[in-house]
Amino acid sequence: MKKLFLALASFAFVAAGFAGELGQAASPLKITEWVKGKPVDLAATKDKQVVVVEFWATWCPPCIKSIPHLTDMAKKFKDVQFVGVSSEKADVVKKFVAKMGDKMDYNVAIDDDGKTSAGYMEEFGIGGIPHAFIVDKQGRVVWHGHPMDGLDKAIEQVLAGKLDIEGAKKRQAATKKLEAFAEAVGSGASDAKLDAMATELEALDTELGGIQPGQKFDAKEIRKVVKFQSLMRDHQLAMRSGKGGTNLARIEKLLEENAPKDFNLAEYKEFINLSKVFANYYYAASGKRDADKLADFTKELYELKTKNFRALNQWAWVILTDENIKNRDLALATTLAKAAVEASEGKESAALDTYARALFDSGKTADAIAQQRKAIAAAEDEDMKKRLGETLKKYEAK
Repeated sequence: MKKLFLALASFAFVAAGFAGELGQAASPLKITEWVKGKPVDLAATKDKQVVVVEFWATWCPPCIKSIPHLTDMAKKFKDVQFVGVSSEKADVVKKFVAKMGDKMDYNVAIDDDGKTSAGYMEEFGIGGIPHAFIVDKQGRVVWHGHPMDGLDKAIEQVLAGKLDIEGAKKRQAATKKLEAFAEAVGSGASDAKLDAMATELEALDTELGGIQPGQKFDAKEIRKVVKFQSLMRDHQLAMRSGKGGTNLARIEKLLEENAPKDFNLAEYKEFINLSKVFANYYYAASGKRDADKLADFTKELYELKTKNFRALNQWAWVILTDENIKNRDLALATTLAKAAVEASEGKESAALDTYARALFDSGKTADAIAQQRKAIAAAEDEDMKKRLGETLKKYEAK
């Protein structure tokens, strides 16, 4: 179910048609400044090196999450050049890269007025970041996708000369048809049209061994998910209007009827309401509005009674790291982070990591080390354990 949601969500960031095609010549990298590493010229790397070109931004949470993973791959595939391209101002990127240090250990560049992005992102109809492209030794774009979703395996295949470009082209075309199916569902197309599209997709799914790798095409499930997403948008608009009433009650009834098994409407509504409370604090703390009410908003957060550890953890992390907040309330961040750990019964590595950060920033290094070790023990995958371990080393060095 989670993969299906991610696959459908990605359609929102794909343009109406794919202009680019796998196997075509890669566009040159047009760069105004190399912030880190050395300049990479695709003409010079042809017949010599594979190059990964990734588009990202400092404001993009998924991009930030993928950076350590890209660094790990850059260390693993030493003969592959990794280039992270941002369209932001150089001073913004330089500050971010310096702050990341060894966690961002590959070439970083500033796009020349969007010219590099146009040759890759626009060419292939991609609008969402992070997004990576593999350029093989022949100078062709042979793969593209999210850097944390199959990039490492694709690199291995390219290096071994085993990447099936023709198969990838077919999957790309099939994905476009899958996108069209989801859009048709969302626009209320007739059952006859949807059934015909589903029949074609089922045949393609069988032929390709999965349009979405590791997931069987299920027309009924996709129709249900798209309908649920539409209802979610309607519910958010109704909540924001503040009117409620019979319309909101009707939408919530439909949400419950069409929700996936792991969706809890009560928790979702609570999260929306909690987000409003924190939004008031955030805007006041960042000086954007109602700065004179900061004390009142802070008190509201202290007095909240919630077991939603994700919200508590997110708030604490924002207070600790968001650059817009100039005067960080470490006491509040520590209280929220501790509440997140307690709400998750100490089983969530992200909450423990945030609590450790709050303690460390408050000067309680020994306590931070203890919590960071718990975060490592609670982590479910080795990549996460490794990243948390690097943070632990920093605390221990202190």
